[in-house]
Amino acid sequence: RIQPSARRDIPSSCAKHMSHAVGVAAAAATAAVLGIVSQELRTAKVAGSSMAPTFQTGSSILIERVSLFLGRLARGDVVVLRSPEVDRDWLTKRVVGVGGDWLYARDGRLVRVPTEHVWVEGDNASNSNDSTHYGAVPRGTLAGTVVAKVWPPEEAGPVATRHAACEARVIPAAEASRLRSLPTEAGETLRAALHRARSAMHEYSER
Repeated sequence: RIQPSARRDIPSSCAKHMSHAVGVAAAAATAAVLGIVSQELRTAKVAGSSMAPTFQTGSSILIERVSLFLGRLARGDVVVLRSPEVDRDWLTKRVVGVGGDWLYARDGRLVRVPTEHVWVEGDNASNSNDSTHYGAVPRGTLAGTVVAKVWPPEEAGPVATRHAACEARVIPAAEASRLRSLPTEAGETLRAALHRARSAMHEYSER
């Protein structure tokens, strides 16, 4: 707490030095923030049509890494990941399921996503090599989240997340556990949830 008697006016010369110091500190802080942002933002060019119509060959995208660092990855996010088949290749896919989720793959299989893994698919269902073929991928292979398309200019803007469509396709681990624990209609209720997930998968793939 501050005693009223301890209050003194600051001489103008000191005030000028303090103002300058504050300005320098603010500039340094701003530069530090901009430095961090510049390190956590990248642009890349898309090759291939597995994410069509969202991205086409030649599309330039903006990638950020902060969300992954903070654990804010969500179903429906578009990510860049290291290929599980060709080590030096980097892929652009959409996250459909996260660790613990139950979902139907596009080939009709019912799968459960392992802990610390994600299920990824290309938006172009007819031409995408993704988790349907090589299974769920470790979260550690993800390099960033795609937040915007920056080229061509007429298509520049935020990337559609499709959160609701992806969430409709999965039964989270906690929900599956809850449905199993119901005393009388657990089996029928879980079957109904699985049926809805399968229908959502077909609707998703037809978009």
